[in-house]
Amino acid sequence: MSRRDPMGRRDDMGRRDPMTGPHPPGRPVSAQLIRRFSVGTLSCALISDGQMEPPWEPALADFFTPDAGVPEDELRAAEQHEEHGRTTLACGYNCLCVETSAGLAVIDTGLGRNFLGYGPDISPLVGQLGAGLRALGFTAADPAAVVLTHLHEDHARGAVWSGRPTFPEATAFAHSAEIAYWSDAASQAPGEQRGPAQEAIRLFGERLRPVEYDTEILPHVHTVNAAGHTPGHMAVLLKSGRERLLCVGDSFYDRLQLSHPEWRTPWDLDGERSVRSRRRILERAAAEHLPVHAYHMPFPGLGLVERQGSAFRWKPILF
Repeated sequence: MSRRDPMGRRDDMGRRDPMTGPHPPGRPVSAQLIRRFSVGTLSCALISDGQMEPPWEPALADFFTPDAGVPEDELRAAEQHEEHGRTTLACGYNCLCVETSAGLAVIDTGLGRNFLGYGPDISPLVGQLGAGLRALGFTAADPAAVVLTHLHEDHARGAVWSGRPTFPEATAFAHSAEIAYWSDAASQAPGEQRGPAQEAIRLFGERLRPVEYDTEILPHVHTVNAAGHTPGHMAVLLKSGRERLLCVGDSFYDRLQLSHPEWRTPWDLDGERSVRSRRRILERAAAEHLPVHAYHMPFPGLGLVERQGSAFRWKPILF
């Protein structure tokens, strides 16, 4: 992974783009919300669809709960060892764009514009993917593929937030088990999560392509088994030449899940399986020295995983 060969070599930055409309007042697109780099011959960019800021950063206690299997005293002990007594999670929504020989691919699409599900104060902080793409010289018609690590709304809503596909020329890819789970009216899928997932499935229609694990779905873009968070949750591995990047989706939300890989969250639909997947992902990243893209880590969400005794630690890659 290197910083050469950046995206955005076009000269049509001024074209009108329907994917965002005007950016929220006071929150112009900033270069700080975009990181350009390459993986072998692949030109890549990370675009923040949003980055939670104080006072809207969620509490760690909302993610690592007794009901999810994390004892309160264990969480308090971990917080005491955190720098500055950290008790919140600096949640990011880091969307990855990759120029492949088959066209531009967007891996996860954020929450989209006009999102009120976390309260009106959050809405201006998210929905910035489209404006970020426009800043790189792309329009809504440019993405040829949308790769969804899973169908939770903070990954898929950005592709459908307006009630129609945000990227009308794109084929969407999601794991077959993921599509089947959210499509099944008889499943035990949580009600508040089912609606947004089914909306994405409906709007993509025939352009939603089911895929399997360990498959090259686009040139240099491979799927990796990361099931547990959802039934078809998948990681994505970019491989070009000698360079690689492992995109882990929601395999972990916070660095505390590296030092405590057994910690689950309320959003892990199969907690035990999610722990096994997380350990497998972390083991591989550490053993193979893989650069990692973590969707919810603070922007840009790039780092290395290093072994630390029987657990791991996160080492950010800084630009």
